[in-house]
Amino acid sequence: MQADSSGITPRAIAIGLLVVLVIGVWATYVELHARSSRLTMGHFPLALFALVLVILIFNSVLPRSRFLPLSSAELLVIISMGLVGAIMPVDGIVGYLLGIISSFYYFATPENQWADYFHPYLPDWLVPTGSDLIWQQFFEGTGLERGIPWGMWAVPLFWWAVFIGLLLWVSACMMVMMRKQWVENERLVYPLAAVALEMVGGSANETGFRSVGRNRVFWIGFGIAMTLFCVEILGWFYPAFPIQSYYPRFDNFYLMKDARAIVVNPFHFFTMGFAYMAHTDVLFSVWFFYLLNVIEGGVFARFGFDIRGVGSDRFCIFPVAVAWQGFGAMFFIVIWSIWTGRSHLKDVFRKAINRAPEIDDSRELLSYKTAFWGAIGGLVCIAAWLWHSGMSPLIVVLFLFSSFVLYLSMARIVAEGGVPYTWGPLSPQSFVVNIVGTEAITGPGITALLLSYSLINYLRGLFMPAMVHVVRFGDLLSVHRRRLLGAVGGAAVMGLGFSLYYTLNLAYTNGAYNTYGFPPFFGGNPKAIFSTTLSMVRNPLTLDWNRLMFLGIGVFVMGLLTLLRSRLLWWGLHPIGYATSAMINTNFLGIPFFIAWAVKSTVLKVGGVQLYRKTLPLFLGLMVGYVAGVSMCSVVDIVFFPQNGHVVHTW
Repeated sequence: MQADSSGITPRAIAIGLLVVLVIGVWATYVELHARSSRLTMGHFPLALFALVLVILIFNSVLPRSRFLPLSSAELLVIISMGLVGAIMPVDGIVGYLLGIISSFYYFATPENQWADYFHPYLPDWLVPTGSDLIWQQFFEGTGLERGIPWGMWAVPLFWWAVFIGLLLWVSACMMVMMRKQWVENERLVYPLAAVALEMVGGSANETGFRSVGRNRVFWIGFGIAMTLFCVEILGWFYPAFPIQSYYPRFDNFYLMKDARAIVVNPFHFFTMGFAYMAHTDVLFSVWFFYLLNVIEGGVFARFGFDIRGVGSDRFCIFPVAVAWQGFGAMFFIVIWSIWTGRSHLKDVFRKAINRAPEIDDSRELLSYKTAFWGAIGGLVCIAAWLWHSGMSPLIVVLFLFSSFVLYLSMARIVAEGGVPYTWGPLSPQSFVVNIVGTEAITGPGITALLLSYSLINYLRGLFMPAMVHVVRFGDLLSVHRRRLLGAVGGAAVMGLGFSLYYTLNLAYTNGAYNTYGFPPFFGGNPKAIFSTTLSMVRNPLTLDWNRLMFLGIGVFVMGLLTLLRSRLLWWGLHPIGYATSAMINTNFLGIPFFIAWAVKSTVLKVGGVQLYRKTLPLFLGLMVGYVAGVSMCSVVDIVFFPQNGHVVHTW
């Protein structure tokens, strides 16, 4: 299917930038000030989905004008810009970035000894410096009349922006090189993109939101979801009224003592809708392997088996053995993707060195030559940036290796499995300190690793999962597709720049320490990260072979599952389920994926693809109703419960 135009029009770019701007204001204000739901945590952020719905409604009901109606190609451009721009606010980048680099001096005390262990090694080009009064102004909001002192922020934020831009560029180059292999050769499903195509009219079977909106089944789904949210809001105004709270969950269920909690959230229709687009074997495997993972952790706890926790930070899953096992699975995903795509990647390399003029790369957002050399050049610049920040060459190599294992595996998992929320099992920082040991890392190296938490992004893959969908949408544009990266780059600049300004403005107005956020970016979370890192320095680590053993187990099991799937036609377990089982937020995915699997499997057995197509509007209606309900709750919180909101949506 080809979209009906290039989509890269002035109005599409203008609306895309406006969408990014609104997401920056909405998500930042709701989370940091209103203390309400988290709107940008997913790989298709709920805030973006809501704004796309608004555009689609205007596109359907308003008369023709200079800005409307938008073509399906223009809508895909807007979504592409929003996917990247929505990574910037709060939980994506800006929250942790500002929280980490602002905490070194204000929270330093003689007791925690940060001044001894960290301050001598802080690069002044990455961390703002100032007197105690200046930091009081920031954290306590005592100097509003002076405004934001850009002099102390400009240089550090510029160099962080350079680093972020390099990561985005390398992610784009890598996804361009993998697009043909994943889209044309392996024919991955891209369930998140499939939902977008259903809504904008990019499917061969539907004509978009206007057609879906005429379906009575769609409105049944919408009504169910909205009714639940209306009941939820009613309980806020009448606390004594006996109403069960449905969101974000009913409760936590523990299958075994000391095992991971299973989040009971049968009404998480947002996740359920994306899952309904995925293959049934993926759906089954996600919840099945998650259940096995819960049992594994419970058995470890019951028999007292554990790997010492020192060396793991708050972003790693526990038990520690499960974290390294999961990282091994993700490492295999990357190796297997490279191996299965070796013929295509060989063509990319030959085209890049001008040895294969017959290879056609006209459908890509970048030429293979630009993508290949751009990725290498970008990685060299990233390595130089990290080295200059204080990391030794060995630490740089290990850090980049573990980071891009997470980035690439997350992109693959999202593209194939339709998992809207991911959280890697092991942070690159923990990987590095456990491989080389803290005794082998210098003071500048430890401090640089600590600074690298600024872009932790909850180990979601940073830009790679977004870019895997951008190149997918770009493939659907008929002409001028190579202009799409320019539009996406503009959205990234807009999203980062405005989110930095707006977050700083909120901090200086209300006092950064008084902002909410979960975790509190300007309070508890950075302090905990610093304390964990310092404990590793005070209690030196050496290479732990137990961790490497479980990493090897993860590689082996993932390889075995992949082999069985490729050799046995009747084998129903998908390896992706094993990889996702070790992610922290799979707790929130288990039940929605189980429900989607149960319904879709039954529908396909009873009525085949035809019945599945008839039930699809129901799940789209549930998704739209859920998004509308969360959006309505955020507005109610802003108006009626300022700074005392209700979190109805997280993962």
